[in-house]
Amino acid sequence: VPLMIEWMAPFSLFGFAAMGVDKMLAVGRRSRISERTLWLTALLGGFLGIIFGGFVFHHKTSKAEFWAPVVVSALVWAALVLLLARST
Repeated sequence: VPLMIEWMAPFSLFGFAAMGVDKMLAVGRRSRISERTLWLTALLGGFLGIIFGGFVFHHKTSKAEFWAPVVVSALVWAALVLLLARST
């Protein structure tokens, strides 16, 4: 489990920063970070950063279709943590 936290931390920081950058780009009407990239970041362990970034930057908070894959990623990681915690 500690190794998982070490894995998730940089992806969460990246996810948080990506949400902030994407919000800034959206406000400036510039080329954006794709939702697929944000979802992949969440799936790789950065779901906490994506979630916190969404609320801190008020970004994509009203787009339910964006959040479904993020929630699924969080559930997958929670299941992995529980499985690994039980096996030790």
